[in-house]
Amino acid sequence: MQEVLANNPPRQSVALWNYCLSFIADMASVVEHYHHCYKVVISLDNEFECLIDGQAFFGLRGFIVNQAIPHSCYAPSANVLVNFIEANSFWGLQLKELLADKTFVMIDSVLAPEQYSQVLPANYEELPNDILIPYVKAFLDSIFPISLPTNKIITDERIEITLQYIDQNLHEPLDLEDIANLLFLSTDRTRHLFVEHMGIPFSQYILWKRIRNTMAVAIIEEGKLTEACLRFGFTDQPHFNRTFKRIFGLPPSIIIRHSRVLL
Repeated sequence: MQEVLANNPPRQSVALWNYCLSFIADMASVVEHYHHCYKVVISLDNEFECLIDGQAFFGLRGFIVNQAIPHSCYAPSANVLVNFIEANSFWGLQLKELLADKTFVMIDSVLAPEQYSQVLPANYEELPNDILIPYVKAFLDSIFPISLPTNKIITDERIEITLQYIDQNLHEPLDLEDIANLLFLSTDRTRHLFVEHMGIPFSQYILWKRIRNTMAVAIIEEGKLTEACLRFGFTDQPHFNRTFKRIFGLPPSIIIRHSRVLL
């Protein structure tokens, strides 16, 4: 991976955080959960166990799981790199092509064993995020042997207007009718348009954005999780904690305080 990174800079230059939630963690146990992102997991050292869509697997080094597929992990002695990738992103569109109708694929079907130890530098724990993030991008790029043509990424002005409106109003109640009125469309047409272009239901996208913004504030401004929860539409911190665990399979404190989020 180091050679790949040196000779082929990552194709995307925008911040990783804009379209992918990546973190490094020592996670002993993650309860069953599912989400509307794609997920790419690879161990940085030891093998682990996983239950994916009701099937048990042992001795894993990593996997890629499709949207809305229930899964849990048990990794008592593994440090893992976890990537939640938004469906409408460049990588999300490629993962859609890669997975097709599969619920998941194992990492060894897309990477050679010698690549496992090259995902991050051996001294990654000592390196700052701005050094590690290009390695994460290079790793995700390496999963796709053939790059998806850029013309596959369709931009609709109505979606751009919608996303801008959402970003500007996350601190307020948001529902689909607001967007429909903004676009002069029916609610049903707006719902279908959003799913078609974003690859995720409107309500789930709003929830994802609220969680990410809450996390960012909690990480950057230590000790302000409760304030961030209220700022981005959660009733209180317990509400955020329950929602977070349902989507990620573990309490937010594990990621926010005990993992390394790459932002």
